[in-house]
Amino acid sequence: MNRRKIIALVCCGAIALSVILGGCGKSDSTPDEVETTPAVSTEVSVTTTAPATKAPKTEEITKAHTEAQTQAQQEEVFIPDYNYDVEDDYDNSDEPCTVNVDGKTYTCYIGDVVNYVFYLKTPEALEDFQATTNYDSSTLELIESSAKEMFPVAGEIVIYNTDILNSVKFNAVNLNGMDFTNGGNLVSLKFKVIDSGSAAISTTLEYMDSVKSEPYVNDFRIVGDIKYSEEII
Repeated sequence: MNRRKIIALVCCGAIALSVILGGCGKSDSTPDEVETTPAVSTEVSVTTTAPATKAPKTEEITKAHTEAQTQAQQEEVFIPDYNYDVEDDYDNSDEPCTVNVDGKTYTCYIGDVVNYVFYLKTPEALEDFQATTNYDSSTLELIESSAKEMFPVAGEIVIYNTDILNSVKFNAVNLNGMDFTNGGNLVSLKFKVIDSGSAAISTTLEYMDSVKSEPYVNDFRIVGDIKYSEEII
């Protein structure tokens, strides 16, 4: 092979290689087409975790409960008492109480004890009697004692009732007689003054007969030669 052929072959191979290499480097994209890379988000997700809390101790729970109860009691709504009487707070212990007995007026004070007596003197011993002593229980409080103290002459044979409002009822029967011929208290009652104002004490005889069956009371009025009186001593 001569020198010219060798040179021609070399040139042809170089051209062919150049074409091949040029083809490999050619892009299918047009000049206006630009490949773009998807944008990467810059958002950052932050997750927060609440700090752990310690469970309260039993003592703390009890204390908080007690404080809540106390506060609830202090904040309790006040409901006025419409039955309240301003006189309840009024001290009237220095104000007098007048007690009327048989037309006489006695001045007393709250806390005083008064002794009421009904004196009786008869010509003959009594076979029976029945009477009622009336008083004002809003001002006077009966101090009940034994039958012998309340009925000094007749004593234990007297039947009496102190449970009736504002009064004491009593009666007695003794066929052998109850001796008032020398005089004595038919009834003797003690009362405590519990309020100021006025009050009255009186005894009404309903019937009374001598051992000779002579009536000494007629229509609630004492008749015959009878001496009697009532007073506070």
